[in-house]
Amino acid sequence: MKAALFEAECEPGAAPSVANQFALRPQVFSVNITTGKDNLYALLVAADQPLLSALLVDTLPATAGIRRVQSALITQLFSGTRWRLGGLSSGQVRAVTHDPAQTSEVHEFDEFDRDLFLALQRDARLSFRDIAAAVGRSEPTVRRRVGLLTRSGLLAFRTDFARVEAGWLTGVTLKLRVTGSAAAAVGRTLVHYPETRFCVAIIGGGPANLFVTMQLHKVSDLDPVIHRLLAEYPGVAVLDTRVVLRSVKSWGRLLGPDGRAQQVVPVDLWAPVG
Repeated sequence: MKAALFEAECEPGAAPSVANQFALRPQVFSVNITTGKDNLYALLVAADQPLLSALLVDTLPATAGIRRVQSALITQLFSGTRWRLGGLSSGQVRAVTHDPAQTSEVHEFDEFDRDLFLALQRDARLSFRDIAAAVGRSEPTVRRRVGLLTRSGLLAFRTDFARVEAGWLTGVTLKLRVTGSAAAAVGRTLVHYPETRFCVAIIGGGPANLFVTMQLHKVSDLDPVIHRLLAEYPGVAVLDTRVVLRSVKSWGRLLGPDGRAQQVVPVDLWAPVG
């Protein structure tokens, strides 16, 4: 799997249209309109480098309404699907936490797995019977395969929510420059910040080598977070900060103006680039 950050400066008034077109692409799992000159960013995945290159070089830049683009490859994921709010007690966490993935079976993703992956993105609460009907397989076959995928760590379930429901009204993005091998240490530290939503190492998009998104109760909460980070790592340079004005797509969900999911465009890194 390959992943990238794609940023665009849109023509005045064109950002919503560009964002909506990006959001309909199955390889794009997140789209946000922000403040700043580069007022739109998208996060995308593809099964291999040729597919990713086609998106970055040919497809996304050709979208009407874009004035300028830049991209960076994601080289390491520190945080992205395990955001914790601290709303559960330790006992409740244990009750819903599965044993660590462990299996001696070597399994390569196949078309059956892809069908399951897409069906579960639409509704991960489906019964095995309903999943079987959706993918055209028997219920026992689906049950066995889902068990294999979860045991091996290839499939995991998560719960997400509309940010407004918990008072996390403000999204921000940061681009950081960290010297040398400390970048990985900073990334691992940021994972434990309660505000951190997504943190990755990037390369090829200028001097920044970390890209971070955070969720805050209000914009003024960002300064204490940055001061804390700089106190722990004085060598970190904050190169860019942007505030999210509108989240258009999050992990395959198309969002309304209130941040609530309205439709689903499942993330499909194997889809052809059209």
